Amino acid sequence: MIEPDTIIDGRYRVISRLGSGGMAEVYLAQDQLLGRHLAVKVLHHHFAEDHEFVERFKREASSAAALSHPNIVGIFDRGEWNGTYYIAMEYVAGRSLKAIIREDGALDPVTAIDIVVQILRAARFAHRRGVIHRDLKPHNVILDEEGRARVTDFGIARAGASDMTLTGSVMGTAQYLSPEQAQGFAVSSASDLYSVGVILYELLTGVVPFEGESAVAIAYKQVSAAPRPPSELNQAIPPSLDAVVMRALAKDPSQRYGDADELIVALEREREVLRAYQGAAIPAAYPTAATALADQPPATGSMLVVPPLGPSDEDEPPSEERIRRRWWLWALVAAVVVAAITAALLLTQGKKEVTVPRVAGQTEQAAILSLHRAGLQANPTLAPSVRVSTGLVVTQSPPAGSSAEKGSTVKIVVSSGPANVALPDVHGLHPGEASAHLHAAGFVPEVRNTANATVPVGIVIGTEPPAGTVDRQGSTVIVLVSSGPALISVPDLTGESLSSAQAAIADAGLANGTVTRQPSSSQSPGTVLSQEPKPGSEVRADTKIDLVVAQAPKAKQVAVPTVVGRSELSAEESLERAGLTPQVSSVVTGEASNVGKVLRQSPSGGTHVDKGTTVRLFVGVSGGGSTTPTTTTTTTGPTTPSQGSAPTP
Repeated sequence: MIEPDTIIDGRYRVISRLGSGGMAEVYLAQDQLLGRHLAVKVLHHHFAEDHEFVERFKREASSAAALSHPNIVGIFDRGEWNGTYYIAMEYVAGRSLKAIIREDGALDPVTAIDIVVQILRAARFAHRRGVIHRDLKPHNVILDEEGRARVTDFGIARAGASDMTLTGSVMGTAQYLSPEQAQGFAVSSASDLYSVGVILYELLTGVVPFEGESAVAIAYKQVSAAPRPPSELNQAIPPSLDAVVMRALAKDPSQRYGDADELIVALEREREVLRAYQGAAIPAAYPTAATALADQPPATGSMLVVPPLGPSDEDEPPSEERIRRRWWLWALVAAVVVAAITAALLLTQGKKEVTVPRVAGQTEQAAILSLHRAGLQANPTLAPSVRVSTGLVVTQSPPAGSSAEKGSTVKIVVSSGPANVALPDVHGLHPGEASAHLHAAGFVPEVRNTANATVPVGIVIGTEPPAGTVDRQGSTVIVLVSSGPALISVPDLTGESLSSAQAAIADAGLANGTVTRQPSSSQSPGTVLSQEPKPGSEVRADTKIDLVVAQAPKAKQVAVPTVVGRSELSAEESLERAGLTPQVSSVVTGEASNVGKVLRQSPSGGTHVDKGTTVRLFVGVSGGGSTTPTTTTTTTGPTTPSQGSAPTP
């Protein structure tokens, strides 16, 4: 709090504290330069620390400073001081509209309209210049000492109100937020008109349309609930003014008045009707035949003729003839009056029955207005409904088209939207049965298969959300149905030892199958050479995995050396060292470099064969050489057929 006599920014001397809001403290101060009193609004420090907020605040304050209008509190200056920011504005002596409502209660309709029209003129002036208030409420409207409405904080609310969080500043303003503001949507001039509609409602009834325990609860009602018509709270409000207020409070911005001008015209028309009615009203303390005639106009085609009483004859001496004439004259008037009253009563009796209009499917306020126009009263109650949107009439009693006594009450049930109910337990049921249970509870089931090792295939495992969860009727519930055990991806076991591979099979939930051993000189004995099913295959749990495992070659077998490309002599020596028998054959070649070299061998290098096995060597010779294979070494051991497609010389 700033102490009195503090000088703000070297110019504004604080006199006293005027009040505090969600964004700032407000002080009465004196301009040391011009000598006038003004109000200085000083931002709370936590707002001043938000750079983006401050920049927006400065821009909006500059826009608002350009608004000069009799119904708008003017802004003179803005600046930075003592680590925060301030705005110097016109000081208006008077009471806020909120204080007036708290102290005096509801205002008479004509006065309420007068004030709201002034607020609308301020809004119209700002809207035409691209400035939207965004936080219109009775707290921001001051009635000065001349009774003129002055709107403050124009445009400045954009810095905070459009980005409201659920903090203390919202608690005072949520009652006046438009539905689009409550949902975080774009704000337009139609939002200001909604807030003006709330102000008018409060002026006419003494209460706001929606209250709640929290800002969230109030904001939810702004979006989804229908307000009661003001006339239900104040019988002095005619149905036509009811309709104006309800249109201003339409949830859809496009259904409200097009602009401030259109709403002003509607309210001024209502004001003239109200004034005319007040001027023509017959005092309730004068219960004569004239009152009955005023309440019950004659039927169409009838005429009430009152004979003229003639010129005054007070100066003439009374005579028996004159007395008799006067008596007959008044007797005639009395007879006519009695006849008119009788006719009116008969007409009234004849109009006691009216046809109940159809209001099912209408909004609550529209239904109430339709019933009022038909001469009926409405008794609305709320009930949850999945099929009918929030705020619309679900049923009515008596039904549409039936006859009811004029002035009687029609009960209407208004949808409060889907109810919150607990999800039923459908575990263990078949999908069709589970879906039927959920449909009956008001939910929308969606069946989804999922693997499960314990629940049989085709049986419901449970739901998402789970059974017992309280959820909104009409919401989707996932029904989880067992598709049996999950498929398992077969791991790659090649290159692993047999023991490691079998452990991996068990860890994956699979079963060990057959183990086949195959001699291999390239892998260590016990190493997995191949598997079936192949790695990456999707199989069910407990599927058997067969393995082929390397084993050492038999001791009497040797590996055939690779000798292709070597000289004949070198190749023969290599084979002999390996315990094999070389057999040389000549092959004609056109390449001089291939002469004398082994072009092919059979068996090929790397093959395991018994010791002593003959290995055929195909050695290149020039074109003039022999074309008949020549055996240089013989063997008594087994021979192996030639591999490949080497030419036969």
